[in-house]
Amino acid sequence: MSRQQLGDLTDTLALHGDLKRGRPPRPAFPDQVLATVLHLRVALAAEPLAVLFNSSRTAMRRTLLKIRTLLKAHSIVIPPAATPPSALTALQARVRALSSNTRSMIKTTC
Repeated sequence: MSRQQLGDLTDTLALHGDLKRGRPPRPAFPDQVLATVLHLRVALAAEPLAVLFNSSRTAMRRTLLKIRTLLKAHSIVIPPAATPPSALTALQARVRALSSNTRSMIKTTC
């Protein structure tokens, strides 16, 4: 998907979906659309997406549900990639790196 196509998709969905509700912080609406496209195209789960977009797993799940509902309402289908793009390997490495940094910041109670 090109940047122009992603921008057009974001513009289409923003008319009905860029509501300013919810608990901050949450990803900006264009990032919500991008996260959902990644979820649908390369089957990234909510957890790695939450790490990439600096969000909670719960907020990312709500985001994916919201954007998928908007896509369905507009009859827009994002097909899965036939073969994973080569960039997916780099993306997975970034998620692992960000995840390990986040875990080291969490203090245990014992």
